[in-house]
Amino acid sequence: MSQSVNLYQISKKNFEEFSNNHESFDFNFSENNSSIFDQNFEGLLYLFSTYYDQQLPESLEKLFFPKDFIGKDIDFNEIDFDNIEDFPESTSISFINPTTISEVNTFLHTIENDKILASYNADDFNLNNIYPGVWHNDESEDQAFNKRHLAEGLQLLKETISQASNNENYILFFGN
Repeated sequence: MSQSVNLYQISKKNFEEFSNNHESFDFNFSENNSSIFDQNFEGLLYLFSTYYDQQLPESLEKLFFPKDFIGKDIDFNEIDFDNIEDFPESTSISFINPTTISEVNTFLHTIENDKILASYNADDFNLNNIYPGVWHNDESEDQAFNKRHLAEGLQLLKETISQASNNENYILFFGN
């Protein structure tokens, strides 16, 4: 997983334009269509995995591991790593469609934040190398990588999915 993940909402009309011309599509990132999970998306995934005893419900699988993409994916089996000059970059962008978003939204509404956050254990996160590997229990406002940081991410995730569902948008995934 990436250090940060950006869930970018895009309308059906713009998605069609993007899918036809993804290499030159002009993204208009704003706080209204772009939700950035700064170093806690992998933590949210692990929190859900822990809560569900390592058996993510299908809706969450679709959210955290989208299978659909636009562009060209890299086939790592085709790369001769012993003779590589430049590491190839993927030009693919993963996405989830409005039907899946609606399904995920319905599922997320059944989750009580307090119950899932009770699964947080800083030592467990660190032992399992959950990025960034510096999780702790200091809940001060000026601290990240704690239960509060995950609670903020969980709330942002629910709001983003709900907004995308209400607007029947697609969500594109950008990571860095």
